[in-house]
Amino acid sequence: AIAPMPVGEGIGGAANEAAVFDESQFEKVVLLPALRVPAQKVGELQKNSEMKALFYRRRGVRNVIPAPSSSTHRLVLLQPSAEADAGGAPPLPEVARRLVESGVAEVESYELRLGYGQTTAEEALQRILPKGIDVPRGFETVGHLAHFNLRDQQWPYRKSIGKIILDKNPCIKTVVTKVGALSNEFRTFDMEVIGGRDDTNVTVCERGLKLQFDFRQVYWNSRLSEERVRVLANVAQQDIVCDLFAGVGAFALLCAEQGCCVFANDLNPAGARAIQCNADLNRLQLTVYNQCARECVRTLGSVAALTGRSAPARVHVIMNLPELALDFLDAFRDMVQERRSALFSGSAVELAVHCYCFAREKERPEGEIHPRLMAALGCVPDGTQIREVRDVAPKKNMYCVEFFVMLAAANPSESKGPVDRPEGAEEEAKRQ
Repeated sequence: AIAPMPVGEGIGGAANEAAVFDESQFEKVVLLPALRVPAQKVGELQKNSEMKALFYRRRGVRNVIPAPSSSTHRLVLLQPSAEADAGGAPPLPEVARRLVESGVAEVESYELRLGYGQTTAEEALQRILPKGIDVPRGFETVGHLAHFNLRDQQWPYRKSIGKIILDKNPCIKTVVTKVGALSNEFRTFDMEVIGGRDDTNVTVCERGLKLQFDFRQVYWNSRLSEERVRVLANVAQQDIVCDLFAGVGAFALLCAEQGCCVFANDLNPAGARAIQCNADLNRLQLTVYNQCARECVRTLGSVAALTGRSAPARVHVIMNLPELALDFLDAFRDMVQERRSALFSGSAVELAVHCYCFAREKERPEGEIHPRLMAALGCVPDGTQIREVRDVAPKKNMYCVEFFVMLAAANPSESKGPVDRPEGAEEEAKRQ
């Protein structure tokens, strides 16, 4: 029988007591076919691909063990098979059949005792959760931390889920679950530690960069790493990058490492601090702002003009705030309407916008996205592309809206003075 589980008070209720389940409930005996062979013949069997495919495999179990009452023989444990012959073994490849037929090896049965230590996390969760309650299928790994989004029905068992994840994943030291939803302007959420130590200060490595931050205080999504790489492939060293919702600075720092002039902004003070700390940690140069995105665009307008270029600079604007980013495009409305730059003291630029959003309909997302572009910009820029990024939830899909607009200089006669690159950026670029 399943041991009694601690009963929680539901989302937002009091924390459970320590996880309670009797590990003896996982104990069982499995009858396996085995091949008794001389110790010197084991290597021959292990080198045979057909034979090796029949070896029994389970966490924490050796499939070659000393044979009982013999110091010269070994037992090779085999997978049980529906096609087993009268001796209990699966059909053997020729290398094993020769040994059996010649009397060198014997097929026999072996009683294998299994316990909690030999179960996988999924098996353990299936065992302790009552019928009708789904097993949590996955979690986000952020450094030493495992992040779950548990459902209401799983909530009373959260401490036991946390214990199992800790036991079965040696690299995990802290297990948390989200409490509620992303509801504040900083995109952070309440969480409860359901296993391990209460330590949400993590270190994440991405493409050679080391990122450190407090997962409880900032926004981070490991699932967007491939998307960052995809956009990075379209950014050249001479380009300028303005990340308006930079989080902890992952994409901004990747661009800085590539030699770009980078401006990274985040409204969350903890995020802005993390960007600067991670830039220092990785010895990279960029300019960090802690402003509203619209205010940041105005600030970029007062940055010194871009000179010394044979063609207008390409300025990539990254807007990764899927819930609201389309609305913030109004910061560029006048520029797009008039085709005149209000960036970098009115310097001529090629504006490349990468704006993330959600839409419900996968077949025709433009039906939802184009009206929002019209509301923010007054038009849908020519050549606008809508690219699917990932499915977030049923009827909630993430897209990247991308478009390019050439912006003429506001006053070409005043476009003098150096490009306002962050201090030390030129030296850093030469070291790449």
